[in-house]
Amino acid sequence: MLWTRHLLQNVFFKAHFWIGLWMLCVLRIAEAAPATTPIYLLGLYPLSGNWAGGQGQLPATRLGIKYVNAMNVLPGYELVLLPHNTECNGGKGTDVMYRELYNYTTTKIMILGGGCSLVTQATAQTSHHWNLIQLSYSSASPLLSNRQLFPMFFRAFPPETVFNVVKFAVLKHFGWTKVATLHETIDLFSLPTVDFLSEAESHGIEIIASQSFADHPSLSVSNLKKQGARIIIGNFYETRARQVFCQAYKEGMYGEKYVWIITGWYSYQWWLLKDSEGNVHDCTPDQMSEAVNGYFTTDALPLSLAEEPGIAGINTQQFLAEYKEYVGGTPEMLTGYQEAPYGFDSVWTLALALQEAETRLQKFDPPRSIANFSYEDDEMADMFFEIMNATNFKGVSGPVQFTFDGDRKGLMQVEQSQNGDEKLVGIYNPSSPNGFELEWTKDPPIIWAGGKPPADSVLEKELPQTISADLFIGMTALAIVGVVLAAGFLRFNIHYRNRRYIKMSSPKMNNLILVGGMLMYLSIVFNGLDTSRVSHQAYIWTCKANTWCMGIGFSMAFGAMFSKTWRVHKIFTSKAVMKTMIKDYQLYVMVTVLVLFILTVLILWEIVDPLQVVITKGIKQPTYDQDVVVIPVHVTCQSIWQVYWIGTLVGIEGLLLIFGAFLAWETRNVTVPALNDSKYIGISVYNIVILSFIIVPVTFILDEVNARFVIMSTFVFFATTLTLCLVFVPKLRVRNEVHPKGAMLSTKKDGDEGETEADRRIRMLHARINNLQTSLGKVRYWTLLNHCVALALSGYSCGSSWRRKTSSRSWRPTLREAVARPTKSTVFVPFHMMLHPAANDYRPTYLRSRWKANPSILSKCKKK
Repeated sequence: MLWTRHLLQNVFFKAHFWIGLWMLCVLRIAEAAPATTPIYLLGLYPLSGNWAGGQGQLPATRLGIKYVNAMNVLPGYELVLLPHNTECNGGKGTDVMYRELYNYTTTKIMILGGGCSLVTQATAQTSHHWNLIQLSYSSASPLLSNRQLFPMFFRAFPPETVFNVVKFAVLKHFGWTKVATLHETIDLFSLPTVDFLSEAESHGIEIIASQSFADHPSLSVSNLKKQGARIIIGNFYETRARQVFCQAYKEGMYGEKYVWIITGWYSYQWWLLKDSEGNVHDCTPDQMSEAVNGYFTTDALPLSLAEEPGIAGINTQQFLAEYKEYVGGTPEMLTGYQEAPYGFDSVWTLALALQEAETRLQKFDPPRSIANFSYEDDEMADMFFEIMNATNFKGVSGPVQFTFDGDRKGLMQVEQSQNGDEKLVGIYNPSSPNGFELEWTKDPPIIWAGGKPPADSVLEKELPQTISADLFIGMTALAIVGVVLAAGFLRFNIHYRNRRYIKMSSPKMNNLILVGGMLMYLSIVFNGLDTSRVSHQAYIWTCKANTWCMGIGFSMAFGAMFSKTWRVHKIFTSKAVMKTMIKDYQLYVMVTVLVLFILTVLILWEIVDPLQVVITKGIKQPTYDQDVVVIPVHVTCQSIWQVYWIGTLVGIEGLLLIFGAFLAWETRNVTVPALNDSKYIGISVYNIVILSFIIVPVTFILDEVNARFVIMSTFVFFATTLTLCLVFVPKLRVRNEVHPKGAMLSTKKDGDEGETEADRRIRMLHARINNLQTSLGKVRYWTLLNHCVALALSGYSCGSSWRRKTSSRSWRPTLREAVARPTKSTVFVPFHMMLHPAANDYRPTYLRSRWKANPSILSKCKKK
């Protein structure tokens, strides 16, 4: 037992010896190590809320703190970060800052954050009252560039307004000149949108729509669709972005016809993340993936293009690899992961500023230190501000420099969403030496849903609705044929005007009919001369020429035709048929009055309400190209009261047709074809009326100019040609006949000979009457001669007023009176019938020839 006790005492004493020796060594080592002073940084991070970018930024800043302390950037000091969650809420961020600033157990020398602009604006407006420099790693609100509101604020992330330059470069590259904007109504997004709108015109950009929203964006997105937006600039938080693209999917505003350009600092595959209550949407992940595919983002380039190590001794690729190892798992899923290099460089910016400040303070007399900083130290705060303005080093996010407003200078990038991932497709370098600020990467290339960049809007092509050249040439050829036909009829009518059949049909009136027909044919040509062939000024005159030719030609042709029929009606319905004489000049007067009446209406129309060129655009019509619609443009001649003027002309000509139809009906039983055209007039009027009731309404309804032109031209050509042929073709058939068959009494024909038995008998009787009239003419000639001699011997004269001079007041008739009033002893055909104009062609040929051969027979009977 004694031996055991001595052994345990020996072991106990040895253990105490070695423990004491180890403790002595530890104390010696601790006394030899230099003392470190903690320097506190207040960190504000949005670990939740609208944009939880603190999830990716906090590990990056902690990694930066680790590198700064490990590399002994601040000898004798240890940089300590005090992180707090601001929930991306300005009120929460301000509350966190105040609590830390009034916690006197530690003095915060600078503030790192906040991540959300709402928090940064609220805190940076007051942090300078504590003489604190505040540096943000991701706030992008343009308002933060205001030095009067934020005198001691800096940021390692460019403001959103800087990205407008990139957006304009993208729009210019793809030739997009019509864009729309959609933004959330907070300063972070409202200010850059206002800046974009104000500069758009100087870049040749037309803003076709600008929408904003405070709550749900569905109505704003729908309005963009209604306003025809194709290229849309979007500025909103990630949570709102999911609602925007869900509504865009419902509206069909995605795919090959649409391009969205949005903010580039969202989470990885942000469209698949779930939202809290109040921000939810009802689209499936597949629908969201389909809607967002192909969008573009503009953002600061968070990676240095140089392969050389930066101030921390690592390059961008090494940083990303170490960051992934530090975080573990899949850091890409963290919100703010893309901006992680800015967080790392922000820590180094503050550390280098403190390092420079410590060097300067040590030169003071007496020497000072950053450890002596207090919230009332204006001198040290001014030194910090001066050093921050002069910052210039190479970080993992590229060169770090600040403008006078505290904004970061640097490169910017353009990314495109391709199959669920954002690919870098372009880099914007504002200080590019070759003059090409925006350079597109070829790997990977830009992918377009439709194989090409879409149009910036639905291209509206104005398509003038003009008459095709083929139709115009065809209708003009028909009009020329009609004019040639009318000219042929006119030549025939003049050449054979002394033939009995032609002469009885009033050839002078026929000439007017043909001239009127020519004018109507010419109206077809004038109707086809539209603005594709003549100028707008000349087009007005072609419209007027068309109206004048149609109005005057119609009234002249049908007026002359109906005036002939009126004469037949007047003669054969008068009780004193043999005493009725209607000369051609009377018919001319009738036609002239009608034409003058039409001219009066046309002249008043021209003076009071002249025609003007009116351009009317039709309804948009889609084409095979989805980005192009066609707008029919109709160029017409119109006047204010055009309907009433046309109605007046149509009314006058309608009354003329009714009058002509009445005359044709009244003279239907007159069986002298050479005098009466009632049958053909009735056919013409019938066709014109029927065609007018069918075609005129159709031309008013039809909007297609070619169809309207063809219908109207065909109507005019058919009606005019039919009328002329009905009037003149029968005359061509009998031009060589001295006595046309049935010319006197009947027009009926039957059998192969074209003549009935009654007609044959009438023709034979007519021939016998003509022979008898010839014989009687000879007797009358000698009788007249005997009377003349006897009267001359008795003291009578042959003049119309010659009287015998005698003392007696008894009256004796003159020769002409005796002939005009034959006595019972007169045995020849009554002379007053031969004097009638209608019977002029039926006087005895023999008598007529003798009078012509010796006209001085009666002139010898003068008073001696």
